[in-house]
Amino acid sequence: MSRQIRSILLAAGALAALYTSCFLMAGGLILTAHEADMIHLSDMVLRMADGQVPHRDFMTPIGGWAVQPMALLFQAGLGLGSAMIWGQVSVALALLAIAAWVGASRLTLGQSWGLLIAVAGLGFGLVFGGDLPLLSLSMHYNRWCWAAATLVVVMTFVTPDGDKYAARDGALIGGLMAAMAMVKVTYALALALPILLALLHAGRSRALWTALATALFVLLVVTLFEGPAYWRAYAENLLAVTRSSHRAMPSAGWRALVFSPSGLPLTALMLAAWWALRRTGLRQAALALVVFYPAFVFISWQNYGNDPLWLVAVALVLWSLSGRVADPLARKVTLAAALAAGVMILPVGVNILTSPLRHAILPQDLTRPMLPDHGDLRMATARGQGAWISRALIPSGQGEPTVFQGQTLPDCTLTGGLIAVLERDGSALMRLDPALDRQPLVADLLSPHWMFEGLRPLRGAAPWYYDGLPGLADATHLMVPDCPADPSARRHFLSLIEALIEAQDLRLTPAGQAEGFTLYRIER
Repeated sequence: MSRQIRSILLAAGALAALYTSCFLMAGGLILTAHEADMIHLSDMVLRMADGQVPHRDFMTPIGGWAVQPMALLFQAGLGLGSAMIWGQVSVALALLAIAAWVGASRLTLGQSWGLLIAVAGLGFGLVFGGDLPLLSLSMHYNRWCWAAATLVVVMTFVTPDGDKYAARDGALIGGLMAAMAMVKVTYALALALPILLALLHAGRSRALWTALATALFVLLVVTLFEGPAYWRAYAENLLAVTRSSHRAMPSAGWRALVFSPSGLPLTALMLAAWWALRRTGLRQAALALVVFYPAFVFISWQNYGNDPLWLVAVALVLWSLSGRVADPLARKVTLAAALAAGVMILPVGVNILTSPLRHAILPQDLTRPMLPDHGDLRMATARGQGAWISRALIPSGQGEPTVFQGQTLPDCTLTGGLIAVLERDGSALMRLDPALDRQPLVADLLSPHWMFEGLRPLRGAAPWYYDGLPGLADATHLMVPDCPADPSARRHFLSLIEALIEAQDLRLTPAGQAEGFTLYRIER
């Protein structure tokens, strides 16, 4: 074993030990933000631990592998918060092992350390990104996929001498692409064509065919376990999201990611890198960079916050390829572009890298359980002590008020204190109908009251609402909030209910009113 390989393995082991120690110190999961996302994740974990299959038994555009490690550990006896933490640790360790091999097979020691640090941060992190020191597992699947995408991009661009690991590269690329398809399909769809073209243009046919065979094998195994209908259900869930009339984009539009004051420097960076690689004769890499850029922008556009975490992969690729650039000016430009990419993503990267350390030292006495039966999933106490809404001081007069069953609904939005509202509404729900045994339909984004009151979840429902009336066939009650988290979701949901009432396929009977919502009994 060479000295470089030993150093890489030691670095990987040190990172794994550091982050694992941070989680052992905390003893569970503590969040300081994004309670709605964590309610969403908890809903999915508990459903899957109970044997439900995503897409088939409940509606979600998120792939099952984003939650499966957590669900398996919860089934094995871990608490919900601990299952979430150690489920992520298991994924991060696998990604870190692949990163160690990728570094040892083609990168310098410094470049290998950079790759290991990046993959460890994305794998073990406890914040989605941004530059605010929050703590949450919200949108963890985006970080996992960025780590996998970084490894795939490095293996695609940086080839060992003689492409001696073509089959191994292909197997890892194919396996990681299939995994991304099973976690969040956006990544796999966006990267598939650039990877195909890059490998073909570079003459790496063996790696390409091995990647295709591996990906198909993994997806075939999923089909054998879940059945062909699984893919149809997955596609229908994805299409429901794309058809959603009320769903806003996660953050900025794609034009802002390319031409805004924050996006234009990234575009200039990619142009400079393309020019430098093309000038020195690395035309294949230059062309591949151009092809990957729209894929990177598309993925960022689909993610909350729009953090350009693809800059991590670009920085590593340019740093590695700079060693092959003969022209002095082009070499300097390539290195400068690599450095610029790293600097541009540094605030986000530092936030993600240090989040487990912040989690380890967070005072437990400032937290409380988020859910009544899961004490190791904790939240900041202050965030559960009240609730806040927004309401127009002077209405603009634009748009029609929402009218349902002859009643004009309040025009307000829940902006904070979701957990306090769910606790209040759950208790009120059981007072209105003590015989209730299942979660009501809710005309809003979330319907998680069953986790607070010992009810059962609706079969076929959606932990996060996008479109349609998922769960209606199993529901006995409808809950209409006064101040929903998303008024447009409430309006759309109730318009679909009204259409069924007009078609005489459904009848509603008032079942009571509480502070914050109205309850209806569904009759067919």
